[in-house]
Amino acid sequence: MSLRHKIGVVLLVLIGLLIVRIALIGLGVGLQPVTQLGLYTVYFATENKDYLMPEYRSGEGSVIQRLEALVEGPRSKQLVSVLPQGTRVISYQVQNRIVYVNLNRDFVVNHPGGSLGELVTIYAVVNTLTEMPSIDRVQILVEGRVIPTLAGHVEIVRPLQRDRSLIGSSRL
Repeated sequence: MSLRHKIGVVLLVLIGLLIVRIALIGLGVGLQPVTQLGLYTVYFATENKDYLMPEYRSGEGSVIQRLEALVEGPRSKQLVSVLPQGTRVISYQVQNRIVYVNLNRDFVVNHPGGSLGELVTIYAVVNTLTEMPSIDRVQILVEGRVIPTLAGHVEIVRPLQRDRSLIGSSRL
């Protein structure tokens, strides 16, 4: 086999691997780092709403893009929205590696409740934003105020760190 032929085979294999990687990302299979491909991660609930799964979006993945994606909801039919109906982002601010996310009152009023549902909602926001290298913690505010909990189970009076235990691929 000539050197030219060997190089051609290697290139075909590399191109094939790249195509497989892109296809897997499109299916939502967690291959990191996707940011190098111009993609960012947003977390949504599984159909049973018992844990989070990543969905990849194209773009730079700024704070506002990630928050808007959470409000928009998932594109995959296997995932469900984590934010209650009517939830809007009023504002956000980043200080000292903490992002302060100010949501409207529908975030609380329209939440269906339940301890697992509350965990999934809170950590979809936290885990989505802490995917950013510049963000370590997330403080959720409602109408500009710190609230003790969303639905009585998860304390949110302090900024929260990422929790990988709720991410589906972490349970494998």
